[in-house]
Amino acid sequence: MQFIPLNTLVRRLQGVLRSSIALLAVWLYFAAMPLAVIAEEFPKTSPSQLPGSLQELYARERPNLGQYGHCAAGFDSRTDGLKMALSCSIYVRSSAQGARLAVKLCNERADFQKIKARCSLIVD
Repeated sequence: MQFIPLNTLVRRLQGVLRSSIALLAVWLYFAAMPLAVIAEEFPKTSPSQLPGSLQELYARERPNLGQYGHCAAGFDSRTDGLKMALSCSIYVRSSAQGARLAVKLCNERADFQKIKARCSLIVD
């Protein structure tokens, strides 16, 4: 049997410990990745629940949406056109991107028009 000095043994154990901690960190990183890609949930509404003027605007924009486009609407009044906001996103690469963009633009327009209700995604 060969005698191994204590300081050499400690250095070897430190190297093994460092590499196992690094492997554990890499494993945790890849295990947690799916948690970061959780889809956003936006409030949804159907076109039939919109005020008449927003229904007409949505019906006019619906053919232009394409495969991934979405529209979002928010309103405080069912009759006052100044208290309604509608925004659609077209020419987007994915459905999730279209939904995010439509809600974002609609909320920006609602803030500009001082509409208190938050925008919801219009789902057929």
